[in-house]
Amino acid sequence: MDVMIFDSASAFLATVGPSLGQHEAEHHLVLGVAATLVTSAPPNGDVFAMAATDADGLAAAAISVRNGPLLVASDRESIAVAAPLLCDALENGARRPSHLIGTVGQIEPLIGEWGRRTHRPPRLVMRQRAYKLTEVTAVPPTSGTLRVATVDDLELVTEWVAEFEREALTPLLPQSPRAVAVRRVTAGEVYLWCDPEPRTMAGSARPTRRAIAVNAVYTPQPWRKRGYATACVAALSGLLLRRGYGFCVLYTDLANPTSNAIYSRIGYRPVRDLLMYDLR
Repeated sequence: MDVMIFDSASAFLATVGPSLGQHEAEHHLVLGVAATLVTSAPPNGDVFAMAATDADGLAAAAISVRNGPLLVASDRESIAVAAPLLCDALENGARRPSHLIGTVGQIEPLIGEWGRRTHRPPRLVMRQRAYKLTEVTAVPPTSGTLRVATVDDLELVTEWVAEFEREALTPLLPQSPRAVAVRRVTAGEVYLWCDPEPRTMAGSARPTRRAIAVNAVYTPQPWRKRGYATACVAALSGLLLRRGYGFCVLYTDLANPTSNAIYSRIGYRPVRDLLMYDLR
């Protein structure tokens, strides 16, 4: 088995994209992050990407930015043979990812190998589920309308990004809510469900060849259980499909039954379960 190390997301995507793209929904996180890095052009050395291959093709692919989460993708039943080589590549590159994220049934050998080498067993911090939607299911009507957030909404979006990160992304390294809000609003990725004032936020992210993700769904406590989140995600998903995407994807925390139920009602169907481990 051979390991290839890439110094750019574009080289990584050119090599692993054709293989992973055959199951685009299942691998959308890796493909979407790589595609975003191609267009955002981070500083040299920030991107660390690798692929393990054998006579049968791609065994495993992984990508991270700086020392953030390492995202791992594979279509194999097991990546046990590739795990030591992936750990070697991380050690040789002096990389210390904060987390490992990968599919249930695949990521465990890599987690075990990392724990043996570092003598610090990784800690499971989240069980996730990836969903795919090709058609929006009709939902009960909810008062309000969807609109894209503008620079006039920056203060509100900054506040909601901070609250969303505290509630949903606690295991991950914190980001600057203001920087995230400015970047995403400027890119036209943030949408608000208004009745008539903003009640719920959702975002579009990581467009790939056929798909785009819906994420950062957040409703402040006073406005919950009124159907706003359901209406917002349904409207945004429909909008993205009408723009020509073949399907939408999103990721949930399985510990939150409310959000999983909401997305199922809209038409999102499970495609893969993932595990997030903290390596710190």
